[in-house]
Amino acid sequence: MNRRSATLLAGPLLFALIAVLPSPTGLSFSAQLTAGIAVWMALWWIGEVVDTAVTGLLPLVLFPLCGILPLKIVSAEYGNEILFLFLGGFFFGKTIERWQLHRRIALRLVSWLGTNPARTVLGFMVATGFISMWISNTATAVMMTPVAIAVAQSTVTDDSKDQANFCKALLLGVGYACSIGGLATIVGTPTNAIFISFIQQKMGTTVSFWQWFIFGFPFCTALLLACWVLLIRLLPLPKTFKISAVDNQPLQAELAALGRITPPERRLLWLFGTVILAWISGSLIWYRWWPNCNDTVVMMSGAMLLFLLPAGRAGEPTPLLDWPTALKIPWGIILLFGGGLALAKGFDQSGLATWMGDAMRGLSALPHVLIIFVVLAVVVLLSEVASNIATASMMMPVLAALAVSIGTSPLALLISATFAASFGFGLPVATAPNSIVYASGYLTTRDMARTGFVLDLIAILLLLAFLYGLLPLVWGIHV
Repeated sequence: MNRRSATLLAGPLLFALIAVLPSPTGLSFSAQLTAGIAVWMALWWIGEVVDTAVTGLLPLVLFPLCGILPLKIVSAEYGNEILFLFLGGFFFGKTIERWQLHRRIALRLVSWLGTNPARTVLGFMVATGFISMWISNTATAVMMTPVAIAVAQSTVTDDSKDQANFCKALLLGVGYACSIGGLATIVGTPTNAIFISFIQQKMGTTVSFWQWFIFGFPFCTALLLACWVLLIRLLPLPKTFKISAVDNQPLQAELAALGRITPPERRLLWLFGTVILAWISGSLIWYRWWPNCNDTVVMMSGAMLLFLLPAGRAGEPTPLLDWPTALKIPWGIILLFGGGLALAKGFDQSGLATWMGDAMRGLSALPHVLIIFVVLAVVVLLSEVASNIATASMMMPVLAALAVSIGTSPLALLISATFAASFGFGLPVATAPNSIVYASGYLTTRDMARTGFVLDLIAILLLLAFLYGLLPLVWGIHV
């Protein structure tokens, strides 16, 4: 039996084992079955024995069959309004790809930084992080990695070790910036939406695009700079590099090939800018006058206009986005995300989250800062081997119950775990961007672990500083 078959069978077998074991004190049978389903899903997510979207469908079948939740309630999680916020983000991302706007932004930013290796690494990280704020981290990595490889292949330094270090720093910088940039906005990564959805449903609290941004963007900026400093310290770079004559300055050649900004790019910039402005102004002003409107409605309005506005190219009456192109978005993420929300619902409704939170009540004797540090460390370690979405989905209800048990702010604990679930910088399997840059052939697992686990620790400590320093100022929440 191969490894895949063994993992495939281990999921349902462990579920069955957990189901027949004696129930611990205070744990209902429904909660015990939920724990078994969570283990099954986690094992399949980690082992990737089937597509992660398929694993995300398990609650839709198992929760009703086990009597944990009726089908109507479970299926509702796959139509959660937050999913449509992400769906709109995917539509914009695919449109940006279609008209090559992402390449223009990235190449222009990098070209401004010259031939200094450290500045080039920073330029790629800034460009990658900015794009990742608005579209999928995976899509950003797919877009930026080939450009980074082209630059790496076309540069020449006087020392082969310096050349190798530059290539490693450039690729690691792109991979890490994808994950870091996704934390700056609500739509940057699905784990953010899991947090938003959970607090809306369980706490009756909403976080607007602007509220998230004024905390997430400063943190991401600080972490991006810390990541850059770490890379250039651990991977010493030459002071300058030369462009290979073979490629004849690839960045400038790429920009020249793109030509002047096209009508579709210009219209897309205006539309996307309008959506962002509506998010910010709505959060600050007009949502209170129009209570039925929120970030999701604004996003879907903008997404629908993508299909209606003509691209503006002469002789081509096509819209900015057509349906055949839209079909290429990662639809499986929607099911994966829905499965995560359904799992979190099961944790809460079955009482498993409350039981786990009560079981960790002993942590209340520790200082709050130490409790949060331990929580962040656990979440980061989980995210190194499991899906970020799965990690966030499973931890949200547990940490909400833990916060009540130890007498701290649930929002602070939940947002810290949400950010930590997207760290996972140490292993190629931790995130899709890590895997994509690792596949370039310029990196080894040791290279990634050497920088990534140090960056994990830096990110945890920096997040603690922001939780205690900035969060009370911008959200009025004291840890």
